Amino acid sequence: MKKKLCLCAALILSLSSLACQKIEARIAIREANQAYEKEEYAKALSEYTRARQIDPSFPDLDRLIGYSQIGLYIPEDKSPKNEQHADAAIAELTRYLKKRPDDRIARDALINMYLNANRTSQAIDYFRAYLATHPGDLDAVKSIATLYAKQGNFNESLNWYEKITLLDSKNPESFYIYGVVCYEKVAKNPPADPNEKMAIIQKGEAAMQKAIGMRADYFEAMAYLNLLYRQQALVETDPAKQQQLIAEADKIRNQAVEIIKKKKAEAQAQAGTGAKS
Repeated sequence: MKKKLCLCAALILSLSSLACQKIEARIAIREANQAYEKEEYAKALSEYTRARQIDPSFPDLDRLIGYSQIGLYIPEDKSPKNEQHADAAIAELTRYLKKRPDDRIARDALINMYLNANRTSQAIDYFRAYLATHPGDLDAVKSIATLYAKQGNFNESLNWYEKITLLDSKNPESFYIYGVVCYEKVAKNPPADPNEKMAIIQKGEAAMQKAIGMRADYFEAMAYLNLLYRQQALVETDPAKQQQLIAEADKIRNQAVEIIKKKKAEAQAQAGTGAKS
């Protein structure tokens, strides 16, 4: 009987100690939250870290510590101390996202940290690893396409924008964006090889035509299709084909202008009706 009583007493003391730890941790978290709201990130970091040392079972502490490190990070400051904040923020949020990979707010915070610290390659690596288990995540594919564009790797960027059109094949805007990327390349930083330039132009034209086929009044896509035809005319060596392309460009441009005029007239008429009522 005495042995049983001793065991019960030990269990009660253990549970009591555990309860005290959780209370102490929650107090530290509360103080950290208050400091974070006041943008006192150093104090918040200290209290969140103390809470985790007391009771590491709170899953959000990795995220909160990561956010505090982001708060302490100063963009453009390349000092070792500042870079340590970036390293710590990335490590904490990466740890957290392994447990909760669908937390998009935390994921966005991590990506912004990568970008602010000029670590685009690490951001790309993160999304590639994420897509290995979430292959249909459209936002992740869009992020990779944007990151490769930021990195200046046009070929990879274009490949990923094309993947967007496959995943989001019923959305005309996906084709429009892909076509815009093609135009930006040939207009602002064209490849030296005319055949390569022509291939990009034709991809852009096909994408814009697809977008227009899905949305007949897509005047933005028409405007870019007009520009792509003109780019093709610059590459084309046959004078007759050049004139044909220019004529086609003029035609699609005029269609876009008429759609814009019509939309403006409809908007003005609607505004007039609203004013009368």
